[in-house]
Amino acid sequence: MSTAVTTSTPGDTSGPPSGLDRVAGWLRLPLVAGLVLLAVYVALSFTLDSAGFLGTDTGGKVATLRVMADHGTLVHPDVGYWAAPWDADGRYHGLYYTVHLGEQYVNVTSVPMIVLAEPLWRIGGYRAALLLPMLGAVAAAFVARGIARRARGGTGWTAFWLTGLASPVVVYALDLWEHTIGLACMGAGVLLLLDEILGRSRWWRGLVAGALFGLGFSMRTESAVYGVVSVGIAVLAVALARRAVLDAARLAVGALVGFVGLAFANGLLERVALGQSFRSGRAGDAATAGGSSAALRLREAFATSLSPFPSYDSTYVVLAVALAGSLLLWAWSATRGRVNRVAPLAAGAVALLFVLRVSYGLGFWPGLLATTPLAAVALVRGWSRPADRWVLAFALVPLPLVFAFQFPGGALPQWGGRYILTSGLLLGALGAACLPDLVPWARRGFMVAAVATAVLGVAWLSVRTHQVAAAGDALNARSETVLIARDGFTAREFGATYGDKRWLAVGSEADLLGAADVAERAGADSFAVVDLAADPRYPAIPGFHETGRVTVPFVDPQQFTVTTFTRDGS
Repeated sequence: MSTAVTTSTPGDTSGPPSGLDRVAGWLRLPLVAGLVLLAVYVALSFTLDSAGFLGTDTGGKVATLRVMADHGTLVHPDVGYWAAPWDADGRYHGLYYTVHLGEQYVNVTSVPMIVLAEPLWRIGGYRAALLLPMLGAVAAAFVARGIARRARGGTGWTAFWLTGLASPVVVYALDLWEHTIGLACMGAGVLLLLDEILGRSRWWRGLVAGALFGLGFSMRTESAVYGVVSVGIAVLAVALARRAVLDAARLAVGALVGFVGLAFANGLLERVALGQSFRSGRAGDAATAGGSSAALRLREAFATSLSPFPSYDSTYVVLAVALAGSLLLWAWSATRGRVNRVAPLAAGAVALLFVLRVSYGLGFWPGLLATTPLAAVALVRGWSRPADRWVLAFALVPLPLVFAFQFPGGALPQWGGRYILTSGLLLGALGAACLPDLVPWARRGFMVAAVATAVLGVAWLSVRTHQVAAAGDALNARSETVLIARDGFTAREFGATYGDKRWLAVGSEADLLGAADVAERAGADSFAVVDLAADPRYPAIPGFHETGRVTVPFVDPQQFTVTTFTRDGS
């Protein structure tokens, strides 16, 4: 009988992996990582109220899905209109921006999104439909990993997790909007074009990249801008840097064919669902308005690029500039191997400005740099290698055109620059890849800043959804026959109760009189005007007189003034 004797050498750390090591190993498996990220999104979604949303566009989608599920339709997103006999064109439709197409009243921004969400809605309502933006967010995180790997090598998992859980992506994963799906498509298109620049040419890359931008265009109009500019960058890089003119021509033709093919397919789907093409019309409107209202577009470009404040007030502009400058100075001064006493001061300034912003309360942070602090690292450190510079080109060159052609008027009530999320994705991924360039404490500090902004975004979304839902319930319970939203967008907030109450929506005093006339002809004994103004004044309304006013809390600090009008003689 023999006895085995084991010996160990001082300093020998070999042995079976610990439980933590095994978990880390599992999380490096793409399927496991994707499922874990999806599970986190699902868990976070239960902190929200399913009857409230990030913005009014989501309310329109929810109203559409409710009606489609109730009426058993799959590809006809008709929300109907209770006042059609008296307002056939839908001028005062309760869902602002509803379009009368043939026999349908349509309030959608993307037909593919509605068609994909409808079966999920039937299975589990709003929470099941949220799987679409969640899956889009997971795909966007994998794109970020791919960008980081091309830029700096390594595994790219830092970029994956920081994009998925510590960037604006997590906020848009929790709202039934098309942003994450469109973002993943555009990001994947850029990734293929980057491969074409950095590696051997492949005939299919241009075709697939163009198709991805075309699919993204069915979700997000800015995909056309990112697609044209990104393909142009790649074609010039292949033709001039690599002197491969034939490869460049093949890339351009393939991208054009792919984009047109997917755009044409989306047009066919829209014709089946709506009777006519829709997305191309929105793009045409954006192109026609491009460059108009230059002063407004400059303000909106500033807000969506930098600002953590949903305001154009001069004080907030100064604070936004200070935050952007502090982030860039921190990234520049905290480089490994560089002794710079400015770094702690810059980091302290960032922390102070974050605390100052939080002291103003939860709310929208519209700026890319404010909500994606890692973008500052990319802007400072992302110039040292050719791959870095190409990523920066894909992120930055499209911005002027996006600002020139984006729909104006919605820059402040949004999170992280929703029209330029693709630039944010690329800069955030590159910033994550460049983190090893920083000294350890600064590296951790930037990650903490990224996580903090994401937490604030989810917290704001949670508070907002609960407050919107409570306001919707309060208005839905009112006794008036008809409710008229004085700010047309207001009624779209309450898509979760669409059809339970007769709503009309207006945008001017003349429209208010017209909507009151519709209510009168519909036989309403009373109606109420729902107004965000504290002390609204209304013109005399024939056949009705004011009988009372109350306030209904909305999203802090806002509240509705609800003014009741009763038919004369009642």
